[in-house]
Amino acid sequence: MQSTLRSRLPHDFTTCKPQLTIPDMNPPLLLSCFERTAKWMRRGGRENDIVISSRVRLARNLRRYEFPHRATPSDLLTVRHRVFQALHKTSAMGGGLAQGHLLPFEEFTGWERQSLIDRHLTSREHIQEELGRALAATSDAALSVLVNEEDHLRFQSLLPGLQLDTAYGLVDKLDDAIESFFDERGGYAYTDQFGYLTACPTNAGTGARASVMLHLPALEIVGRVERARKWVETQGFVLRGTFGEGSRVWGHLHQLSNQTTLGIDEADILSGIEGAALELCSMERHARTTLLDKFADEARDSIGRAYGTLRYARRIGTREATEALSLLRLAHELHWAKGLTRQRFNELMVWIRPAYLQVLHGRSIVSSERDKLRADLLRPHLSKVRLDPSFTAVEPPPTSRLAAPEAAKLAPQKPPVKTPKKRDV
Repeated sequence: MQSTLRSRLPHDFTTCKPQLTIPDMNPPLLLSCFERTAKWMRRGGRENDIVISSRVRLARNLRRYEFPHRATPSDLLTVRHRVFQALHKTSAMGGGLAQGHLLPFEEFTGWERQSLIDRHLTSREHIQEELGRALAATSDAALSVLVNEEDHLRFQSLLPGLQLDTAYGLVDKLDDAIESFFDERGGYAYTDQFGYLTACPTNAGTGARASVMLHLPALEIVGRVERARKWVETQGFVLRGTFGEGSRVWGHLHQLSNQTTLGIDEADILSGIEGAALELCSMERHARTTLLDKFADEARDSIGRAYGTLRYARRIGTREATEALSLLRLAHELHWAKGLTRQRFNELMVWIRPAYLQVLHGRSIVSSERDKLRADLLRPHLSKVRLDPSFTAVEPPPTSRLAAPEAAKLAPQKPPVKTPKKRDV
């Protein structure tokens, strides 16, 4: 496959180098293509005490080719070849995906591709098939192109905090550069009636999807998350699991996204999602106030147990570690814990994932060994965490809080002293 793939791509392409080219026969590990701390993990953006990241995607397809789920292997390879050519040319002209890396999926192991999901760069469906699939991305993963996922191209920007407008500006510029390349070579699949044509009808029109990742632990703890979910649905949006459609919620991380794009302007999609995200932030902050007023003891108990587990466990599974890290982040936001930054919490949430652990160690690892390595990774970071003194304070015994008369009744009684009687002389 490597020799066939090499013959189909421009000879001046390299992978995991400053320019865009095809991989060597023995490509470096996937981790060498990316900075360990992605752009979205860092400080930045608004509302970043609750909003983890903002993402904007644009779906596009090439005219004259079947959608990926119907395309032949030959067409998939041809589409990828043409996309790589477009990225190479537009990058050389100062536009497009400058300083990016091309990652043909045939060149990487299953767990390396899975780690792309851990970093929120692609989907489960995209990595299931190797042939003709690829990812092109900057080293900080702020801007990327998914090749032959559900559509031929999905331009994507992923940034920290709430900054949908900035993310849209990045993907829109890249889309314009690539579209100008293909306009001379058949162009995008587009009609005046339906706009940009996509494999899924709900993405047709603008082809724009905006999403925001939110950390909502208090809403879950006080039992209001379902109410928030129903409110989101009334706005025409959806609150999904951590890794998008069909996924579960991990570590109280919920993904807010629009559901349709046909007949809706990009600006309306962005403003609608931003407004919904701000309302969810308000709900979460109100829930945190309720938690402090009514559930403080229960919250401290859960956070204390989470700290103890992460600090001293010798083996720990992914879900247990994720939930515990989420609770410690909540403690950080409530000023109950110090020692780790928001960036470090974001990093650890990714580094402890099964596939990403294998990428970090450069080999396939069985589950039991991963549990040990995960605990080994976490303990040094948790040693820096200091909980609020209220977690270690010893409460006085109940009797000390009684009123003085009540306390006197419960005090041990001394036997009366008998006075000897005087005898008559």
